[in-house]
Amino acid sequence: MTGTDTFFMGIDGGGTNCRGRLRDHEGALLGEAICGPALARKGILAAQEQVANVARKTLQAAGFGEEVLDRTHVGIGLAELHISTDKEAFRNWVHPFASLSVSCDAHIACLGGHAGAQDGGILILGTGSCGYGLIRGQSVNVGGWGFELSDMASSAQIGVLAMRYALAALDGIYEVSPMTDHIMALFGDSQEEMVLWANKATPPDYATYGHLVVEFAEKEDPVAIKLMTQCGNFASLMLRALAWRGINEIALMGSFAEFVEPWLEADVSALIVPRKYDARDGAILMAGGTLPPLDPAFEQDMGHKERFGHG
Repeated sequence: MTGTDTFFMGIDGGGTNCRGRLRDHEGALLGEAICGPALARKGILAAQEQVANVARKTLQAAGFGEEVLDRTHVGIGLAELHISTDKEAFRNWVHPFASLSVSCDAHIACLGGHAGAQDGGILILGTGSCGYGLIRGQSVNVGGWGFELSDMASSAQIGVLAMRYALAALDGIYEVSPMTDHIMALFGDSQEEMVLWANKATPPDYATYGHLVVEFAEKEDPVAIKLMTQCGNFASLMLRALAWRGINEIALMGSFAEFVEPWLEADVSALIVPRKYDARDGAILMAGGTLPPLDPAFEQDMGHKERFGHG
């Protein structure tokens, strides 16, 4: 490395964490780091502070200090960055980088998933969810409007459904199961304790219970199977919505995607294609960087850890 080298950093800000990756001008990986969540709707200033934090940690992981910030081109994708005023506020940030490109997390995931191609789509299933695609460079969005109103088939929303079901089962409204008994036992079989917990709970908190549903579905718990079937139906609806808009090659991404894929309805399987790179590399492409060639073995055998590596 010389004192005039240029670097490219991709930052993926999600509901659970914010991840950074640094590459040189030839695409070689230099360092990676992870920090807490960076959600646009929790405040642009807070998101900018988290981005600056993960940028510093990513540079540290690569063996650099802040002296190279002005030679680092940064691409950022933030969860819930859909509102135009939020985007404008983030772009007006007086940042220390050589340049700054900002978009929603779905856009960088799509760029990464299709190696920068201007056609193709993704379905992100993580703490939240979002369908997104490009048709000759023009964006198409399906869902992704936040935990309160959207996020179908996400781990957080399935967690909400599991807790509602467990609460109703204790009241005798729904049938009980080992899963509902287990969830309520975590709250001392007290509806009041669950309500008090919910008053302060965040989407990542609910996501923990979404993953609990997966565990009990593997044990053939009838309620867990019902909820995962519903989750698969939700995801299938989102895939069909993308296909209806003309996007027929869709990569699944996100930390919950590998658990949802077996529950997808049969007719949508033809839409699914392997993703090529992840969201952080998509952000690096957006910032003007390049990526290393794909490993042929990676393209032929997409393991779940690699395939769904988007937080």
